[in-house]
Amino acid sequence: MDFNSQKNLLYFSSFAVGSFIFKALVDQYGGIPLDYLYSSIEVYSHDEAYNYLLYWLMKQRFDRNKNRLIASTSLTAGASDWFGSRDEEGEMDFSDAEDEDSADPGSASDAIANTRRLLWSPCTGTHYFRYAGRYLALTREVEERQAQMMTRTEVMRISCLGWDPSILKQLMAEARVCFAQKENGKTVIYRGTKGPYGDEFLWTRTTSRPARPLSTVYLDEDAKQTFLADVQRYLQPSTRRWYSDRGIPYRRGYMFYGPPGTGKSSLAFAAAGYLGLNVYILSLGSRQITEDGLVQLFQKLPRKCLVLLEDVDSYEVAGRRSEETTEPNREGKNEMTLSSLLNLLDGVAAQEGRVLIMTTNHLQRLDPALIRPGRVDYQIKFKLADRELTKKMFWNFFGITDEPSGKEAPLRASTDAFADKIPEDMLSPADIQGFLLQNSTSPGSAIERADAWVLQKVEQVKAAGIETEKDKETKPTEKDTAEEGGLEV
Repeated sequence: MDFNSQKNLLYFSSFAVGSFIFKALVDQYGGIPLDYLYSSIEVYSHDEAYNYLLYWLMKQRFDRNKNRLIASTSLTAGASDWFGSRDEEGEMDFSDAEDEDSADPGSASDAIANTRRLLWSPCTGTHYFRYAGRYLALTREVEERQAQMMTRTEVMRISCLGWDPSILKQLMAEARVCFAQKENGKTVIYRGTKGPYGDEFLWTRTTSRPARPLSTVYLDEDAKQTFLADVQRYLQPSTRRWYSDRGIPYRRGYMFYGPPGTGKSSLAFAAAGYLGLNVYILSLGSRQITEDGLVQLFQKLPRKCLVLLEDVDSYEVAGRRSEETTEPNREGKNEMTLSSLLNLLDGVAAQEGRVLIMTTNHLQRLDPALIRPGRVDYQIKFKLADRELTKKMFWNFFGITDEPSGKEAPLRASTDAFADKIPEDMLSPADIQGFLLQNSTSPGSAIERADAWVLQKVEQVKAAGIETEKDKETKPTEKDTAEEGGLEV
């Protein structure tokens, strides 16, 4: 073999070895440098931040210069993929993200008016856009996992060149503010649900509604204002420091009790709107929620919010314990017990800063441990409609006016006439409101039909065996019965 042949052989051998070493280095370390070339933020559909980003994209009219889109009539935070279709109330309302010029042609017609507007969002894949003078990439992906059941979640990723992710954080902060402005003046409602992965529990946003005016809650005005003043005093930063200095857990619990339809839940929602708090509703009767699930949900509460437990007397877990057993038999039902509920409300791991409101139709059915001071610090009794409340409701329906119109005197006479026909402490405000809604055309119509309606309602109350406040007042007590029989008590 001559010298040139040896030289060529050595050259090709060196090239082969070098290529092998280079390939090995690329395979082992090739991915590392790429991570230093760009920054990214990922947002998952089961998190509230997903709503921030998606709404922001729609406000920017992302569809104007893109040709790959998703058309939908409602956009959710992904929860519908876990539990099937959701009802109208549970859907995310993004309709105000559209401009008037994007409305469907012919939207004035009845047929179109009965349908939802089309909403546009980026489809799966990667999209490029410009923000604050920088080019960013948006990637939307779908993840499907087979756990206890098939779950489908989405992830959106925004990326930029460079190590510094500050431009991405700026975008997310702007999206958060944009979404918060959309919710201004509204009460956002969350419900505790089981998450998409295993035994994870989380708060799912269900709906937002305009804040309910306090004037629409028919309760004694002094009791209403005293309650609101108490909550406002509790939420002040100075109160938190006062609690901390004295070693008192910073928690406040309220119990609303009284007959159905007297405005217990209404006051809770109106107070949340007045105080600017979001409402977190928890159903103690859910078969999905366990003791560990309750702990997870309360640990994920924001520092300032209103937690609502409605109709706690209807759940076995909150009922009175008998002398034979301290806990009811939970076999075949959810794992939640009264002890776990009590520890959650005022135990070592109990969340601080929240406002807790429980409602019940039957206070006497609840276990005394649940309503003792420290767990329930303030109680409000809701009563059936008396004469003054009936007059107020009638006046609100037919006579609210800030300017003199000359109609006040006749309306006051009509108000008195209507109140004379409604028996006191027998009908709930919800009953009266339903009747007034059916006869809202004129005060005379409501007064004319009141007698027949009252007769029908009284018969229904007696047939159902419901004990009214008047019955309780006239019902002889055990002491009265004993005295009448000549017995010593």
